[in-house]
Amino acid sequence: MSYEIRIDIPSEVKEILWLLRAAGHEAYIVGGCVRDSLMGTEPGDWDFCTDALPDDMIGIFGSSGLCTLDYGAKHGTVAAVLHGKAYEVTTYRIDGGYSDSRHPDAVTFTRSLEEDLARRDFTVNAMAYSEERGLVDPFGGREDLERGVLRCVGDPEKRFREDALRIVRAMRFCSKLGFAADRETKDAAIGNRALLHDISAERIRVEFVKTLRGSAARQALDEFRDVVAEFIPEAAPMFDLDQQNDYHCYDVWQHTLHAVENAEDNEVVKIAAFFHDIGKPGCKTVTDDGWGHFYGHEHAGAEITDRVMRRLRFDNRTRETVTELIYYHGIVFQQTEKHARRMLNKFGPEKLELLTQLELADVKSQAPFCRDERVRGIEAFRAIAADVIRQQQCFKIADMAVGGNDILRMGVPQGPEVGRILKELFELVADGEIPNDRDTLLRKARSLAGAWTGGARKPEQ
Repeated sequence: MSYEIRIDIPSEVKEILWLLRAAGHEAYIVGGCVRDSLMGTEPGDWDFCTDALPDDMIGIFGSSGLCTLDYGAKHGTVAAVLHGKAYEVTTYRIDGGYSDSRHPDAVTFTRSLEEDLARRDFTVNAMAYSEERGLVDPFGGREDLERGVLRCVGDPEKRFREDALRIVRAMRFCSKLGFAADRETKDAAIGNRALLHDISAERIRVEFVKTLRGSAARQALDEFRDVVAEFIPEAAPMFDLDQQNDYHCYDVWQHTLHAVENAEDNEVVKIAAFFHDIGKPGCKTVTDDGWGHFYGHEHAGAEITDRVMRRLRFDNRTRETVTELIYYHGIVFQQTEKHARRMLNKFGPEKLELLTQLELADVKSQAPFCRDERVRGIEAFRAIAADVIRQQQCFKIADMAVGGNDILRMGVPQGPEVGRILKELFELVADGEIPNDRDTLLRKARSLAGAWTGGARKPEQ
């Protein structure tokens, strides 16, 4: 079915379409770029489909002076490089069986656009467009966009068994687009979730992180929580776990989802928000009066998170940063310069900012009666820390006006004594007892060093 709808297409995209059509072939933009354009969002990528075979495309683009890249010509995909950017163009195709639940065993090229669209995952991704024909939408994707529904093309069971990655992609699209999966699609995704064990950890990780960063992550994660538990079984004990604590108005799972929603759009903070309370189920205790406690859940959560992130093949830097944030996320920030300097010394400016972002996401997801006061306290601490940084105050040993060479010149031999003196000087400066002034620090350093004779320190008089 075609519709008279106009999509604004960039000149480079028009040029690729024109080259193919001028050579006597059909050519359309297809998939996500059509979906995003209809939703009023600027596409990140422009993909094309055509009835031209890969060898034909290479000849057409090459004769026009364009470089081509083999992005999988045996599966029909060639990339045309225009103004330094690669655009993927794929021949209409029909996929064969999927014995590995991920890739088609073989593909067959076809002359039918509708047959090509029929192999795609969701209706909102199975639309094509050309200025001549308009919108080609044989499966009702436009209507699903308007209804806010994610629906598989054809039989959902078949779609997910063909490619199990589509199960987590369904969750990701619901998060990104703010859609709800239709009943058959959701049931099939959940019912086939065990197939995710055939999918690489890296692929699942990518879709999971994109889900966390979507505008509707809370709803999508909740709707597909059984899918999440399939690749992160450590999350399941959080489901419906009553915190039995007046400071919390949600169970552990719902609190986690609200924390993800309230976290700033930073990948590390979003990941940390998801995992920050994963240690609570194993640490829960209840007093005689029915009050719930979770002593040590930060440390337990950091250990669980480290294990999960290793399994999902996160890079070491992200994994180490996230686990450190979770380990320390119970810190209560004091609204003093002394505490700000000590926190900056402990974490550094960048990591401390991430930790305060995580703490804000956490407290914004707590009970209303304590929420505002705790938010104000963290914001006040952030302002103080920002002032310390702005004033270039001393919050690490390297910021001091003296260094190790100054201590050595006093006759202190190279070794642990130099570090001890620098540490004592720093603590005095960090506590505001002496200024970060070179002359002052040198006088104090001489006092701490004492008199050295033959490499042995004499007792201070």
